[in-house]
Amino acid sequence: MSRKRATNLASSVVVSGQARDSSGRVVLCRGKARPLWFGHPWVYANAVERLDGEAAAGDIVSLVDHDGHFIGRGIFNPRSQIPVRLLTRKDEAIDAAFFAARVREAQALRTRLGLPNSETTAYRLVNSEGDSLPGLVVDVFADAAVLQITTLGLALRRDAIFAAVEATLSPRTMYEVAAGSYAEVEGLVAQNRVVQGEPRNLVPCLEDGLRCEAEPLAGQKTGMFLDQRPNRMRVGQLASAGIRMLDCYAYAGGFGLQAARAGASEVTAVDSSPRAVARIEAHAVANGVPVRAVEADAFRFLETATPMSYDLVVVDPPKFARARKDVEAATKGYERLNALALTVCAPGALLVTCSCSQNVGAHDFERIIAAAAKQAQREVRIVEQGGPGGDHPLPPAFTEGQYLKVLFVYVS
Repeated sequence: MSRKRATNLASSVVVSGQARDSSGRVVLCRGKARPLWFGHPWVYANAVERLDGEAAAGDIVSLVDHDGHFIGRGIFNPRSQIPVRLLTRKDEAIDAAFFAARVREAQALRTRLGLPNSETTAYRLVNSEGDSLPGLVVDVFADAAVLQITTLGLALRRDAIFAAVEATLSPRTMYEVAAGSYAEVEGLVAQNRVVQGEPRNLVPCLEDGLRCEAEPLAGQKTGMFLDQRPNRMRVGQLASAGIRMLDCYAYAGGFGLQAARAGASEVTAVDSSPRAVARIEAHAVANGVPVRAVEADAFRFLETATPMSYDLVVVDPPKFARARKDVEAATKGYERLNALALTVCAPGALLVTCSCSQNVGAHDFERIIAAAAKQAQREVRIVEQGGPGGDHPLPPAFTEGQYLKVLFVYVS
């Protein structure tokens, strides 16, 4: 945003801290409305011409193009590089009834997808922009609901959101988990807590018939990584009796559990967290399958592993590139990690390699695997590509939301 535009925006901002539908109207620069007309839910700061009227951070504002044509209404935060996130393309009130309707719509979509069911009781109910509730994630683990709020506008409307989830699910326990780095950017306060219901550190649930326990208060994200569910299930389909399987950055052990259930003769799950190792061991016992959990750094483990010793290898690391400035270092890290993983793959093995870095695109990730193969002196072919399941929907124009990339690679 230019200095003049930033001044125009800041001069109309008022201090509030209350949930309000303001009279403020954000006007876009000429030529900047096209992505919004085609379904994109974000307004970047450099697209804003001015703010007419007054609005405080966290308020609801109207959004119009340069000629004054109404686009929608959204949550406003001038301190963010995304000062407007659209909630609706109608001129409607954003109140308790609005949130109740949105959550019911999200539930209807999951019901249409067959979630939950007798085999799977862990799924995502609300996926932020994909359910027209930017800044809200709601994950369900059987009789528990775990909410994460990452925008100030929705944080100021917590009570209405909690009421909507309660009315839709009637969960035994409702949790809120902290927003991490988003909190500082957005100017919101959140902590891991039980919102209502029975306090529980571990919540039993099912994934594809496997018994699992989510840790909403002490685990990562909302307690389990639900976006990888379809890829874990696919690994179970590709595993077979007698194979040797290695799962790096295993967290709760989902990939390894699938392979062990399929009859793998050896499953090794590696994670640097003692807590994760304990969860893997507990899950293996609960499901009656043999999994060897190893507390180790994945790079160090792969560097000392016997070459060509595994028939199925999964590497699912944490985000290497949190910002664009990190991409170069992340690329080198991904190349090194995948070269090491390819080294331990036996001829005819499958490597399932993942990236959850939004700033590393799908084509970039494929090039990284090609470079890793050259480094490891192995021939590879991509045979499948994966991503999140249908309970993680996205608007079609919202490429920023396409963060998870999963490549199934055949190694000669």
